[in-house]
Amino acid sequence: MVFSFLRRQFIDIIEWVDETRDTLIWKFPDEDREIKMGAQLTVRESQVALLVNEGKIADVYPPGRHELTTRNMPILTNLRGWKYGFESPFKVDVYFVSTREFQNLRWGTPQPVMVEDSELSLVPLRAFGTFGMKVKDAPTFFREFAGTDPVVTLEELLEGGFRSLVVTHFSTALKRCGRTLAEINAQAHQLGEVLLPLLQPEFSRLGVELTRFLVESVTLPEEIQKQLVEQDLELRRLRRKVGLSQEVQDMGKFIQFQAGQGMEKGEGGAGVARSALEMGLGLQMAQQLQQNASPSPKATAEERSQILQTLKELAELKNAGILTEEEFELKKKELLSRL
Repeated sequence: MVFSFLRRQFIDIIEWVDETRDTLIWKFPDEDREIKMGAQLTVRESQVALLVNEGKIADVYPPGRHELTTRNMPILTNLRGWKYGFESPFKVDVYFVSTREFQNLRWGTPQPVMVEDSELSLVPLRAFGTFGMKVKDAPTFFREFAGTDPVVTLEELLEGGFRSLVVTHFSTALKRCGRTLAEINAQAHQLGEVLLPLLQPEFSRLGVELTRFLVESVTLPEEIQKQLVEQDLELRRLRRKVGLSQEVQDMGKFIQFQAGQGMEKGEGGAGVARSALEMGLGLQMAQQLQQNASPSPKATAEERSQILQTLKELAELKNAGILTEEEFELKKKELLSRL
């Protein structure tokens, strides 16, 4: 009876059967009992076991069965100053860390992310998608997230700031990838593959591997989408009004640039769009005049008026930084030769 009682005081089998599927870290409940020297530690696939001595990680065990002896606990043996063959029971905390992959975790930007676009200047974007993760470095992950908690669940991790880290580093990676708004929208499903290697170094510091990162949608705020639609409709209306060709190069980029400048400076979208359209149409008319000019040496009064108006608008483009001095002088020379 005495020996049976003593055996119950010592732990001789240590294992974790995870039935939750969402637990990341689990502390073996020792109930203040000591571990028997020679106890059997069973670590299953997708698990890593840590021996923690007075709050510090000692020995780490991969999947398999391990006999806890001085030979198999080199770090703990050294910390405790045990001699070879030491056989007394000992007290230590045993933590299991799950290394399985967790998939289809949601992420999203609660507030618009300001992204620099080569055509629209600063653009506020909203995005959401899914990601997958798993613990790659159990000791590092334990130090970063466990603290003194006996159990850490996936939801606690995500709500404790991990999802915010994903969003923050997504914003940084999106800026670094150099994609324009048009490219982002056209390649949203492939964008995750571009961003994943940019995101991974930040999470490696936490002992975590991002196994996948998917961008399901990237959108502009509703009010800006409405402005762009209105600008497009205005452009189509003015094209029909003056009978311009549908093959004007880079006009869409020019309008987007002017609208983006207005957003950045807080100007009214409609006024900025109208100004951009008027200047852009002046440039278009200059191109059209060049293509359709008659061989006669003299321009009509109507053509002279159009040429002078175009020169004025080209000057505005130059002053706005859209045309270089050389481009302006070249166009000016071509137009003046028709007067």
